[in-house]
Amino acid sequence: MSTSKQKPPRLLAVGFVVAGVASLGGLGFMISKAIEMVRSGRGLETYHTFWLVEFNWLGFLILLAAIAVALVIGLVLRYREHLLWRSLEKKYGSRKDNA
Repeated sequence: MSTSKQKPPRLLAVGFVVAGVASLGGLGFMISKAIEMVRSGRGLETYHTFWLVEFNWLGFLILLAAIAVALVIGLVLRYREHLLWRSLEKKYGSRKDNA
């Protein structure tokens, strides 16, 4: 049995890259549109999402800010866990040492 990993097809990887760039472009457009609407005083005007849910531009910006705060908190907690794990390995030895 072979344990080598097969690389994904090149077309699939290109598709992921194109979809990612398109998604970032769409998000950038939505952010610029939301900032423009809030600056012009129309931030509370509603629009319908793809799923026909009413949303407003100010709420969209608040949602993005909340997502950013959640990501930062998650990264801080992950970094703290990494430091604690490293200190435990230094104090008691790693799994490789015990085997």
